[in-house]
Amino acid sequence: MRTWRVGTISMGISLVGLGLVLLVSQIADMNLTTILLSWWPLLFIILGGEILLYIYFSRKESSFVKYDILSILFVGLLGTTGIVLILLTSSGLMDQVRAAVNSEEKTINLPGFNQNAGKGIQRVVLDSGTYPLTIESGNDGKVSVFGTYGERVMKDADTLLKKAEDYLLVERSGDTLYISFKDLPSQNGLLDSGAKNLKATLIIPAELAVEIDGQSTDLVLKPRKLLNDWSVKDSGNLSVFLQDNSDIKIDARGVEEFEGPKNGWKMTEVKEETSEEGIVKKNGLFNMGKGKHTLTVTDTFNVNVQYP
Repeated sequence: MRTWRVGTISMGISLVGLGLVLLVSQIADMNLTTILLSWWPLLFIILGGEILLYIYFSRKESSFVKYDILSILFVGLLGTTGIVLILLTSSGLMDQVRAAVNSEEKTINLPGFNQNAGKGIQRVVLDSGTYPLTIESGNDGKVSVFGTYGERVMKDADTLLKKAEDYLLVERSGDTLYISFKDLPSQNGLLDSGAKNLKATLIIPAELAVEIDGQSTDLVLKPRKLLNDWSVKDSGNLSVFLQDNSDIKIDARGVEEFEGPKNGWKMTEVKEETSEEGIVKKNGLFNMGKGKHTLTVTDTFNVNVQYP
Protein backbone atom coordinates (compact mmCIF):
# COMPACT_ATOMS: atom_id res chain seq x y z
CA MET A 1 0.00 0.00 0.00
CA ARG A 2 1.39 3.40 -1.02
CA THR A 3 1.57 6.26 1.50
CA TRP A 4 0.99 9.80 0.17
CA ARG A 5 2.37 12.57 2.36
CA VAL A 6 0.31 15.60 1.45
CA GLY A 7 2.35 18.79 1.91
CA THR A 8 5.83 17.50 1.14
CA ILE A 9 5.75 18.38 -2.54
CA SER A 10 4.12 21.75 -1.76
CA MET A 11 6.87 22.67 0.69
CA GLY A 12 9.57 21.63 -1.77
CA ILE A 13 8.12 23.72 -4.57
CA SER A 14 7.56 26.62 -2.16
CA LEU A 15 11.19 26.58 -1.03
CA VAL A 16 12.41 26.48 -4.64
CA GLY A 17 10.03 29.32 -5.57
CA LEU A 18 11.01 31.43 -2.55
CA GLY A 19 14.68 30.91 -3.35
CA LEU A 20 14.14 32.00 -6.93
CA VAL A 21 12.23 35.10 -5.80
CA LEU A 22 15.05 36.11 -3.44
CA LEU A 23 17.67 35.45 -6.12
CA VAL A 24 15.85 37.48 -8.78
CA SER A 25 15.20 40.36 -6.36
CA GLN A 26 18.93 40.56 -5.54
CA ILE A 27 20.19 40.28 -9.09
CA ALA A 28 17.63 42.58 -10.70
CA ASP A 29 17.45 44.95 -7.72
CA MET A 30 13.67 44.56 -7.61
CA ASN A 31 11.27 45.37 -4.78
CA LEU A 32 10.90 42.16 -2.77
CA THR A 33 7.56 43.23 -1.27
CA THR A 34 6.01 43.69 -4.70
CA ILE A 35 7.20 40.25 -5.83
CA LEU A 36 5.84 38.53 -2.72
CA LEU A 37 2.47 40.20 -3.11
CA SER A 38 2.08 38.67 -6.58
CA TRP A 39 3.74 35.31 -5.85
CA TRP A 40 2.20 34.06 -2.59
CA PRO A 41 -1.22 32.93 -4.04
CA LEU A 42 0.67 30.23 -5.94
CA LEU A 43 1.24 28.49 -2.61
CA PHE A 44 -2.45 27.65 -2.27
CA ILE A 45 -2.59 26.55 -5.91
CA ILE A 46 0.34 24.20 -5.36
CA LEU A 47 -1.11 22.72 -2.15
CA GLY A 48 -4.57 22.36 -3.69
CA GLY A 49 -3.09 20.77 -6.80
CA GLU A 50 -1.21 18.25 -4.68
CA ILE A 51 -4.45 17.18 -2.95
CA LEU A 52 -6.22 16.85 -6.31
CA LEU A 53 -3.39 14.67 -7.61
CA TYR A 54 -3.76 12.42 -4.58
CA ILE A 55 -7.50 12.03 -5.24
CA TYR A 56 -6.80 11.21 -8.88
CA PHE A 57 -4.14 8.57 -8.25
CA SER A 58 -5.94 7.04 -5.27
CA ARG A 59 -8.60 5.74 -7.67
CA LYS A 60 -6.05 3.61 -9.52
CA GLU A 61 -4.23 2.09 -6.60
CA SER A 62 -4.64 1.55 -2.93
CA SER A 63 -3.21 4.62 -1.23
CA PHE A 64 -3.07 5.79 2.34
CA VAL A 65 -3.13 9.56 2.84
CA LYS A 66 -0.91 11.09 5.49
CA TYR A 67 -0.49 14.79 6.05
CA ASP A 68 2.98 16.23 6.55
CA ILE A 69 2.09 18.66 9.33
CA LEU A 70 5.42 20.47 9.31
CA SER A 71 5.28 21.06 5.56
CA ILE A 72 1.67 22.24 5.67
CA LEU A 73 2.49 24.64 8.55
CA PHE A 74 5.37 26.05 6.54
CA VAL A 75 3.21 26.59 3.47
CA GLY A 76 0.47 28.07 5.66
CA LEU A 77 2.97 30.46 7.25
CA LEU A 78 4.07 31.74 3.85
CA GLY A 79 0.44 32.08 2.78
CA THR A 80 -0.49 33.93 5.97
CA THR A 81 2.43 36.29 5.41
CA GLY A 82 1.09 37.02 1.93
CA ILE A 83 -2.40 37.70 3.27
CA VAL A 84 -0.97 40.08 5.88
CA LEU A 85 0.95 41.92 3.15
CA ILE A 86 -2.24 42.27 1.11
CA LEU A 87 -4.13 43.66 4.11
CA LEU A 88 -1.33 46.12 4.87
CA THR A 89 -1.27 47.25 1.26
CA SER A 90 -5.03 47.73 1.00
CA SER A 91 -5.10 49.75 4.24
CA GLY A 92 -2.21 51.97 3.14
CA LEU A 93 0.10 50.82 5.95
CA MET A 94 2.49 49.15 3.52
CA ASP A 95 3.15 52.48 1.82
CA GLN A 96 3.98 53.95 5.21
CA VAL A 97 6.32 51.07 5.98
CA ARG A 98 8.08 51.60 2.66
CA ALA A 99 8.32 55.31 3.36
CA ALA A 100 9.76 54.64 6.81
CA VAL A 101 12.41 52.30 5.40
CA ASN A 102 13.38 54.51 2.46
CA SER A 103 13.13 57.92 4.14
CA GLU A 104 15.75 60.08 5.80
CA GLU A 105 15.76 63.16 8.01
CA LYS A 106 16.95 66.28 6.20
CA THR A 107 17.48 69.94 6.99
CA ILE A 108 16.16 71.89 4.02
CA ASN A 109 16.36 75.55 3.07
CA LEU A 110 13.08 77.42 3.23
CA PRO A 111 11.77 78.75 -0.08
CA GLY A 112 12.91 82.36 0.08
CA PHE A 113 10.64 85.40 0.17
CA ASN A 114 11.89 88.82 -0.93
CA GLN A 115 9.76 91.74 -2.11
CA ASN A 116 9.42 95.46 -1.65
CA ALA A 117 7.22 96.51 1.26
CA GLY A 118 5.23 98.64 -1.17
CA LYS A 119 4.54 102.31 -1.62
CA GLY A 120 2.38 103.79 1.13
CA ILE A 121 3.04 101.02 3.66
CA GLN A 122 3.57 102.49 7.13
CA ARG A 123 3.36 99.52 9.47
CA VAL A 124 3.70 95.74 9.62
CA VAL A 125 1.45 93.48 11.71
CA LEU A 126 3.18 90.15 12.31
CA ASP A 127 1.79 86.84 13.57
CA SER A 128 4.91 84.83 14.35
CA GLY A 129 3.13 81.45 14.43
CA THR A 130 4.19 78.56 16.64
CA TYR A 131 7.88 78.38 15.77
CA PRO A 132 10.82 80.46 17.07
CA LEU A 133 11.54 83.46 14.88
CA THR A 134 14.32 86.02 14.47
CA ILE A 135 13.23 89.50 13.39
CA GLU A 136 15.69 92.12 12.13
CA SER A 137 15.42 95.61 10.74
CA GLY A 138 16.76 96.31 7.25
CA ASN A 139 17.56 99.40 5.22
CA ASP A 140 16.75 98.34 1.66
CA GLY A 141 12.96 98.75 1.83
CA LYS A 142 12.32 95.04 1.34
CA VAL A 143 10.60 92.35 3.39
CA SER A 144 12.65 89.14 3.30
CA VAL A 145 12.41 85.69 4.84
CA PHE A 146 15.03 82.94 4.85
CA GLY A 147 15.85 79.97 7.04
CA THR A 148 15.68 76.19 7.33
CA TYR A 149 13.28 73.47 8.40
CA GLY A 150 13.43 69.73 9.05
CA GLU A 151 11.62 67.11 7.02
CA ARG A 152 11.58 63.31 6.77
CA VAL A 153 11.53 62.62 3.05
CA MET A 154 11.88 59.64 0.74
CA LYS A 155 14.88 59.49 -1.53
CA ASP A 156 14.46 61.54 -4.71
CA ALA A 157 11.05 62.80 -3.49
CA ASP A 158 9.87 66.40 -3.66
CA THR A 159 9.94 68.51 -0.50
CA LEU A 160 6.71 69.59 1.20
CA LEU A 161 7.49 73.31 1.06
CA LYS A 162 7.96 74.27 -2.58
CA LYS A 163 7.18 77.99 -2.43
CA ALA A 164 6.94 80.74 0.18
CA GLU A 165 3.13 80.61 0.15
CA ASP A 166 3.32 77.12 1.70
CA TYR A 167 4.42 78.57 5.05
CA LEU A 168 3.88 82.33 4.76
CA LEU A 169 0.86 84.59 4.26
CA VAL A 170 1.46 88.20 3.18
CA GLU A 171 -1.48 90.52 2.58
CA ARG A 172 -1.81 94.28 2.23
CA SER A 173 -4.71 96.33 3.53
CA GLY A 174 -4.47 100.11 3.22
CA ASP A 175 -1.21 101.28 4.78
CA THR A 176 -0.66 97.99 6.67
CA LEU A 177 1.20 94.86 5.61
CA TYR A 178 -0.01 91.71 7.38
CA ILE A 179 2.47 88.83 7.67
CA SER A 180 1.56 85.44 9.18
CA PHE A 181 3.62 82.27 9.51
CA LYS A 182 1.40 79.26 8.84
CA ASP A 183 1.47 75.92 10.63
CA LEU A 184 3.73 73.55 8.72
CA PRO A 185 2.14 70.58 6.93
CA SER A 186 2.29 67.24 8.73
CA GLN A 187 1.37 63.66 7.88
CA ASN A 188 -0.21 61.08 10.16
CA GLY A 189 1.41 57.70 10.01
CA LEU A 190 3.82 55.26 11.60
CA LEU A 191 6.48 57.94 11.88
CA ASP A 192 6.36 61.59 12.79
CA SER A 193 6.62 62.91 9.26
CA GLY A 194 6.13 66.25 7.62
CA ALA A 195 7.83 69.63 7.96
CA LYS A 196 9.01 70.70 11.42
CA ASN A 197 11.64 72.63 13.37
CA LEU A 198 11.26 75.84 11.40
CA LYS A 199 14.09 78.32 11.98
CA ALA A 200 13.37 81.52 10.08
CA THR A 201 14.68 85.07 9.96
CA LEU A 202 12.38 87.92 8.93
CA ILE A 203 13.82 91.25 7.80
CA ILE A 204 11.54 94.30 7.96
CA PRO A 205 12.41 97.82 6.74
CA ALA A 206 13.58 99.92 9.71
CA GLU A 207 11.35 102.88 8.80
CA LEU A 208 8.14 100.88 9.32
CA ALA A 209 6.24 100.52 12.60
CA VAL A 210 5.99 96.87 13.65
CA GLU A 211 3.39 95.10 15.81
CA ILE A 212 4.24 91.50 16.73
CA ASP A 213 1.92 88.87 18.19
CA GLY A 214 4.31 86.32 19.68
CA GLN A 215 1.80 83.47 20.17
CA SER A 216 3.76 82.52 23.34
CA THR A 217 6.76 81.45 21.24
CA ASP A 218 10.41 82.45 21.63
CA LEU A 219 11.50 85.48 19.63
CA VAL A 220 14.83 87.10 18.86
CA LEU A 221 14.82 90.81 17.94
CA LYS A 222 17.72 92.60 16.27
CA PRO A 223 16.34 96.11 15.81
CA ARG A 224 19.70 97.72 14.90
CA LYS A 225 19.10 101.41 14.17
CA LEU A 226 15.33 101.76 14.50
CA LEU A 227 13.54 104.49 12.57
CA ASN A 228 10.10 103.73 14.02
CA ASP A 229 8.42 102.13 17.03
CA TRP A 230 8.08 98.37 17.52
CA SER A 231 5.80 96.44 19.87
CA VAL A 232 5.69 92.81 21.00
CA LYS A 233 2.95 91.07 22.96
CA ASP A 234 2.44 87.56 24.31
CA SER A 235 5.92 86.20 23.68
CA GLY A 236 7.64 83.38 25.56
CA ASN A 237 11.35 84.21 25.87
CA LEU A 238 12.20 87.47 24.15
CA SER A 239 15.88 88.20 23.40
CA VAL A 240 16.80 91.70 22.21
CA PHE A 241 20.26 92.16 20.66
CA LEU A 242 21.44 95.77 20.54
CA GLN A 243 24.44 97.44 18.89
CA ASP A 244 26.81 100.08 20.23
CA ASN A 245 25.04 102.74 18.20
CA SER A 246 21.50 101.63 19.06
CA ASP A 247 19.15 104.44 20.02
CA ILE A 248 16.20 102.75 21.68
CA LYS A 249 13.98 102.66 24.75
CA ILE A 250 12.52 99.33 25.83
CA ASP A 251 9.27 99.69 27.77
CA ALA A 252 8.34 96.29 29.24
CA ARG A 253 4.99 95.75 30.96
CA GLY A 254 3.62 92.64 32.60
CA VAL A 255 6.88 90.67 32.43
CA GLU A 256 7.81 87.85 34.82
CA GLU A 257 11.60 87.88 34.42
CA PHE A 258 14.12 90.54 33.35
CA GLU A 259 17.69 89.82 32.21
CA GLY A 260 20.42 92.02 30.85
CA PRO A 261 23.40 94.16 31.84
CA LYS A 262 23.72 94.89 35.54
CA ASN A 263 21.84 98.05 36.50
CA GLY A 264 20.47 98.22 32.96
CA TRP A 265 16.83 97.74 33.86
CA LYS A 266 14.99 100.33 35.91
CA MET A 267 11.87 99.09 37.56
CA THR A 268 9.05 101.60 37.33
CA GLU A 269 6.89 102.77 40.21
CA VAL A 270 3.84 101.08 38.74
CA LYS A 271 2.32 98.57 41.15
CA GLU A 272 3.33 95.00 40.42
CA GLU A 273 0.60 92.81 38.98
CA THR A 274 -0.01 89.42 40.57
CA SER A 275 -1.95 86.77 38.66
CA GLU A 276 -4.43 84.33 40.16
CA GLU A 277 -1.70 81.65 40.09
CA GLY A 278 0.50 83.81 42.32
CA ILE A 279 2.90 84.86 39.53
CA VAL A 280 4.29 88.36 39.99
CA LYS A 281 4.49 90.47 36.83
CA LYS A 282 6.65 93.59 36.73
CA ASN A 283 7.21 96.66 34.60
CA GLY A 284 10.63 97.95 33.61
CA LEU A 285 12.49 100.43 31.41
CA PHE A 286 15.76 100.04 29.54
CA ASN A 287 17.38 102.96 27.72
CA MET A 288 20.24 103.03 25.26
CA GLY A 289 21.17 106.29 23.59
CA LYS A 290 18.50 108.97 23.60
CA GLY A 291 15.71 106.45 23.23
CA LYS A 292 14.10 108.23 20.28
CA HIS A 293 12.13 105.14 19.29
CA THR A 294 10.46 102.66 21.60
CA LEU A 295 10.20 98.90 21.73
CA THR A 296 7.10 98.13 23.79
CA VAL A 297 6.86 94.65 25.31
CA THR A 298 3.70 93.39 27.01
CA ASP A 299 2.61 90.09 28.62
CA THR A 300 5.90 88.30 28.04
CA PHE A 301 7.52 85.67 30.23
CA ASN A 302 11.18 86.75 29.94
CA VAL A 303 12.94 89.74 28.40
CA ASN A 304 16.69 89.46 27.93
CA VAL A 305 18.67 92.43 26.57
CA GLN A 306 22.14 91.81 25.20
CA TYR A 307 24.67 94.18 23.68
CA PRO A 308 28.48 94.32 23.28
